[in-house]
Amino acid sequence: MKPVKFVFLAVCLSLIGCFGYLSLNLTGSAQKAVRTQWEYAAITSAYSFNPAKDKLNKIYGMAEICYLQSSGCRRLEIKYDLDYGLYLQERALQESFQTRKDASLKASEIAFQKAVVQLGSEGWEIVGEPDLKYEFVNIDEYNRFDDKSVLFDRENTKAVYFKRFKTQ
Repeated sequence: MKPVKFVFLAVCLSLIGCFGYLSLNLTGSAQKAVRTQWEYAAITSAYSFNPAKDKLNKIYGMAEICYLQSSGCRRLEIKYDLDYGLYLQERALQESFQTRKDASLKASEIAFQKAVVQLGSEGWEIVGEPDLKYEFVNIDEYNRFDDKSVLFDRENTKAVYFKRFKTQ
């Protein structure tokens, strides 16, 4: 009778040990899954070319997305080209410096909207109220630099920030 008790006790202890090991191991992996990690992006600028210099029929608006990474900013430029003749025709306006400036601002605004839509479709959520100043750049300086951030005075410009759960 004693050997049966020892075998039964050994089986019970091994089942308790397996159960304890599995429950501790599952708790550890569940805790790892609960830990929230975020990644961040920002629209750092929205701009168009200086309306006094650029007298083309196409007016280009750009917005710059910065994907924030530990190694720095990975930049993506979103472009929108506005047909200036169509812009004047739809609004029944005459060509002037002011209408070209307004069209440039409109192109910048649409490029900004495209950048927001792109980030939204990638699962990014906006953080806070958008407060971005639309700017003008000189086309010659634009073509000279690969990193467009050197073209802007960051003193009063506020970026629009986004976040999403980090995908692994």
